[in-house]
Amino acid sequence: MRLPAAVSAAALAAVGGTTLQKEFAWMSWAGTVWRLEGESGAVYVKRAAHLGGELERTKWLAGRLPVPEVLGLFHGFGDDWMLTRAVPGVPLSDPSLGWEQARVARRLGEILRDIHATDATGCPFGERGIGHVLTHGDYCLPNILVVDGRLTGLIDVGGAGLGDPQDDLAAGVWTLQYNYGAGLAREFLDAYGWPPMSDRAIERLRRRYSR
Repeated sequence: MRLPAAVSAAALAAVGGTTLQKEFAWMSWAGTVWRLEGESGAVYVKRAAHLGGELERTKWLAGRLPVPEVLGLFHGFGDDWMLTRAVPGVPLSDPSLGWEQARVARRLGEILRDIHATDATGCPFGERGIGHVLTHGDYCLPNILVVDGRLTGLIDVGGAGLGDPQDDLAAGVWTLQYNYGAGLAREFLDAYGWPPMSDRAIERLRRRYSR
């Protein structure tokens, strides 16, 4: 994978040394991400057509929620490249946690409840409305990083902002079914504190998420 010169220089300045170990991390609708490791640490670089919105949201969320430190936004080879410092943790669904699926679902709900309770005063993103809260925008298991179940990082926050909490709830139901199959939505919704829903209503909720 070839990096723009400015990205390489910034990454080396952040992690030390003269060479970078490059490892593909993941690819999604939001972009393609690589891990870059040097002598004294690691950074991540995301490549996508437009990352200015995610950059601004990540900066605004810093100090409010555990998001990665932004090291720079660059343009090269026709795309944006956003460089962030690595944060500790593994995705909430990582097998290394050794958790049963129901426990993962409950923790996913608890974390989302705390995100939605975050003070969003002055948030310039999203839409103000009755019942709107600070939302993640793509609340799926790979985007929730934990250490021993403690939230340490939220990534892919390009859709974060004020919005309907049901949008994040829909993503949570969708990601649990995608990763584990049906049957965990109630564990997730109960842990969040959402009112009881019928099977049909849960399925309608899941379909709100359209990635």
